Amino acid sequence: MPKVFGLCHVTTCPYAETCLRHLAYPIIAARKEPFIETINPEWFSIQKGKCQFYLKNEKIRRARGFIRTTRAIPAGHMGAFRMKAIGQMGYKRYYQARRGEILLTQDEEKLIVKLAKQFGVQMEEHFDGYEYTYLWG
Repeated sequence: MPKVFGLCHVTTCPYAETCLRHLAYPIIAARKEPFIETINPEWFSIQKGKCQFYLKNEKIRRARGFIRTTRAIPAGHMGAFRMKAIGQMGYKRYYQARRGEILLTQDEEKLIVKLAKQFGVQMEEHFDGYEYTYLWG
């Protein structure tokens, strides 16, 4: 769980049993810290049972690292691949994601596969590894 994460202790919410924010609340509250971030129950009372902050407590598969893809790109095209990816992801994030220091977002995974295909790379697996993790927001 991230250090700063909005929690929820609204017990009347129809999504409470499957929401990460609600399930994390008793864990964080038990730490007895003086301040915690929570969704305002008064705000929720006017939402008519809908919550834009709902996060399902379900792990999803996320990619880590794509060095195997960069090695498959023909040498003369690597610079163009890198510049297109950096243009979308940013310099620092591109290199962190490529090395596997951070997980890629689903959009970044699609971008890497799309760019690799543009440069003629046909692979079953474009990424160095996968992990199952919660989407914390």
